[in-house]
Amino acid sequence: MSKPVLSIGLPVYNGQRYLSKALGSLLNQEFADFELIVSDNGSTDQTEAICREAAARDARIRYLRHDQNQGATWNFRKVLEASSGEFFKYAAYDDECYPAMLRKCMDVIRKDSSIALVYTRSELIDENSVVVPPECSPRWDSIATSANYASIRLWQVLWRVLHGQACYGVIRASFLRRMRPFGSIAGDWVVLAQLAMLGKIVEIPEVLFRLRRHSSNSWNGTATPVQVLQWHNPRASQLEKLIPFRVAIVLEHMKSVNYLPLSPTQKVSCMPIACVTPPARNVWIWVLRKTGPIRRKLRAITGWKAFLPSHVNG
Repeated sequence: MSKPVLSIGLPVYNGQRYLSKALGSLLNQEFADFELIVSDNGSTDQTEAICREAAARDARIRYLRHDQNQGATWNFRKVLEASSGEFFKYAAYDDECYPAMLRKCMDVIRKDSSIALVYTRSELIDENSVVVPPECSPRWDSIATSANYASIRLWQVLWRVLHGQACYGVIRASFLRRMRPFGSIAGDWVVLAQLAMLGKIVEIPEVLFRLRRHSSNSWNGTATPVQVLQWHNPRASQLEKLIPFRVAIVLEHMKSVNYLPLSPTQKVSCMPIACVTPPARNVWIWVLRKTGPIRRKLRAITGWKAFLPSHVNG
């Protein structure tokens, strides 16, 4: 059996409610030259049965069963370690893709070796796979960048990233393997920042990815940063739990700049961006929230688009 061009890594723990739909949306893709690695982190529900039944029907599925739940971070790393494709895609047990997603992403990324990531626009779906109206959905990240300098690409991503949905696009696997392993603190943000330092990021202006909102999302807004950290890494140290989330994110980006195979000049230019941009963006978001009502009134009076409300609530 020849090596697949694309590897899809789907980490899962107790995903019985949505897993079948996620698997179906991937197996029904127009682009078919892939392996689907499902890494089960010790699920105690019907996840194992669903996966084994699907693997029996489709030889592209490789099901990896682990006895204990070792955290989402460990599982995200495991699917990459088990992959063999030239390209890689993370997949979630509760999201869905339109049939053309992989084909269109692969068409773009194969044409230019400097592209690190290709992702598509997204839509939000509810627990029943019904599309949530745009006015009730987040304003999804738009992090495409083709700047010539790693520092500029890094700044553009750090300033714009919020939901991290672009992480579920198609990634050049050789870039992923040169990066720091998937982390426990804002792992998707850190992955996207590292990819930006290594290459271009392209957005396909078509909605082909469906991100599900439900009560068990790790990003549902009710979990504290410490709870999210423990979900990612049950063995997190007490020191990791004590570091404030916003400080921890800056430290993660600094570690990435230091780790990546960048030139000395690139490291010198990227390090200040990694340190300054996240807190500067936090201040900007605070300003937008505080001035939201005023800007809405000014727009009503003047009609100037400059006073349009931001995607930030307020």
